[in-house]
Amino acid sequence: MSQPSSPAAAARAGIIGAIACATIFSLTIGLTYPLLSFVLEAAGHDKTAIGLNAAMTPIGVLLASPFYPRLVRRVGAWPVAVVCLAVSGLVIALLGLTQSFVAIMALRFCLGVVDVGVFIVSETWINQLASPRSRGRVIGLYATALSAGFGLGPLILSFAGVESYWPFAIGAGLCGAAIPLVLAIRRDMPSFAEDSPTSSWAFLRRAPVLLAAVAAFAFWDAAILALFPVYGLESGLGVGFIAIALSVCILGNTFLQIPLGWASDRTSRRGMMILCACLGVAGALALPAVVHSPALFLSVLFVWGAVAGGLYTMAMSELGDRFEGGELVAGNAAFALAFGIGGVVGAPATGVAMELAGTSGFSLTLAALFLFIAVFAFWRQRSRSAP
Repeated sequence: MSQPSSPAAAARAGIIGAIACATIFSLTIGLTYPLLSFVLEAAGHDKTAIGLNAAMTPIGVLLASPFYPRLVRRVGAWPVAVVCLAVSGLVIALLGLTQSFVAIMALRFCLGVVDVGVFIVSETWINQLASPRSRGRVIGLYATALSAGFGLGPLILSFAGVESYWPFAIGAGLCGAAIPLVLAIRRDMPSFAEDSPTSSWAFLRRAPVLLAAVAAFAFWDAAILALFPVYGLESGLGVGFIAIALSVCILGNTFLQIPLGWASDRTSRRGMMILCACLGVAGALALPAVVHSPALFLSVLFVWGAVAGGLYTMAMSELGDRFEGGELVAGNAAFALAFGIGGVVGAPATGVAMELAGTSGFSLTLAALFLFIAVFAFWRQRSRSAP
């Protein structure tokens, strides 16, 4: 006779489901951003157009995210995750069948709409199931899965190429492969049906630094995935090396998010956030000086990617420390809004900066972004008016 699962075992199973969904979410973004940038660049579109096209995914995130908390409460987390994964796979498959600029924009918008559902569900699971004493480490593991997906996306391009249908087929297939896992552990996922609705917009006042950090990470993420390939090409790097360098940058999260989360469990979430932002400034400013030294370039990108992801890890950990239940669902939806805003602005703004200032516009824009977060987080910490 089988014994019922213990609460700890159920929590572990729920975390596994969140990690699986997070990996698929990040892989689809990590694959489609650089792949479609190469496709559009080959078609003769300029950097501003590439950035505007890339912004359609975060626009979908931005517009759809306020609706998911109520949807999750009404139909449950796992049905939302399953439907979003299925539609995501279909959209990626369709992206490989067209080279129309307008059609790609529309499909990228749809991808943002469904990916954000996976994003909100995964983060709500992980923060609800993590214990306060180990939240930083658990969320570090979650962030590691995110970064692994982001890094595997461009890595796929290094062996599958950018001129065949294979990268699209792989992305669509992986989305489908995640669905059985979600179904297998659906009974162990937390339910939020009893929670009263909480407005996501309230978090603009209640947690401004957390939302700013999420928006900054999304800005950096969109700029890296959409315009780092262009930056590399204009700096004289080859397509293969650019794909590897982009993977190294994103995979820095894979090795350092758990240590960063562990450190935040024992020190201060906000202090670690400020440290990550300061290192982000240094990394951005170092890029032009080391771009033609492969070992140094890859080393800087590795650390830079880790500390950029650290902003998100610290923000999510602090969110879980301060909120729970319906407020946590609303907070994760607010994170998705901030992510959407940062993503919408990130690629076009960086593209315009590169049009105006050349390749230096890339590093200067991102250095200014990290500097703002460091100053804002430090000022809010010192003012004590609100965390």
